[in-house]
Amino acid sequence: MRPERLAAAALALFAVANAATAAAPSYAALLGARILAAACAGVFMPTAALVAARAVGEERRGRALAVVVGGSSAAIALGVPLGTFVGGAIGWRAVFYAVAIASAVIAAAAISLPRTEAPPTVPARAGVLMTLVTTLVWATGSFTFFTYVAVVLARRASVGTAGLAAFLLLFGLVGIAGAAAAGRLTDTRGSRAALVGGLVLVAAALAGLAAAAGRTETAALVALYALGTWAITPPQQHRLLGAGGDTGFLLSLNASALYGGVALGSGLGGAILAATGSVAALCGVAAGLELLAVVSVWTERMTR
Repeated sequence: MRPERLAAAALALFAVANAATAAAPSYAALLGARILAAACAGVFMPTAALVAARAVGEERRGRALAVVVGGSSAAIALGVPLGTFVGGAIGWRAVFYAVAIASAVIAAAAISLPRTEAPPTVPARAGVLMTLVTTLVWATGSFTFFTYVAVVLARRASVGTAGLAAFLLLFGLVGIAGAAAAGRLTDTRGSRAALVGGLVLVAAALAGLAAAAGRTETAALVALYALGTWAITPPQQHRLLGAGGDTGFLLSLNASALYGGVALGSGLGGAILAATGSVAALCGVAAGLELLAVVSVWTERMTR
């Protein structure tokens, strides 16, 4: 199936999943609908990246990938506060019906996307597996922290529910800038420089959060974390698109590695908090994993 049609189909099914969420009569039905929505998102994101990358010349590929990633960041910055407000005003079911309608409209528009031509297939380079390992380790470290960001912010800066929404808005807005910067840096200086820079920023932010005290300092570190973490995916996808082989499949594997890291990081963070009760330990372990991801980038370089 053409990637443009696959993206449209994923969006259409995502609309169905959100409508089913809104109409769910039981917790089991709600859970099933959210699983379907998650699967659709897992199909859509790497497919959208592939379509965007094929739609431009190689010299602008990083910036095209950054637009897709920046869209995710914008959704967090704007969608989460808006959904929270609307849900509080007229109910959570209305929010999911609205998402279903918006998704259906976008899916209909996506059907008319012009066909993009796949580049000639060449054998995959050595080191692709280590690229995927980098994604897995980065995501594990990032979500060791981010899954429990509310706990960290409450203890480090006495942030409550309203304050958390403000921090998430900051996270999303700075993330847009991080993705854009990474896309431009990838096109001008190369994907490895953008990737290592992002990983180092994330590690520094997490190390700082392990010892932070006060709302201003914590906000600055969360902004630094957002700048770095949203800068990771564009260069990673760019590296895989240049690795040869079935690039669509490689982007899908990268998305799977990311979601695998989300699951591993969530479990690891919960285990750390259960064993130590310390957000300093949580952030410290997460920072260590980000540095390990930097090591994996250089390990991959030596295997080529």
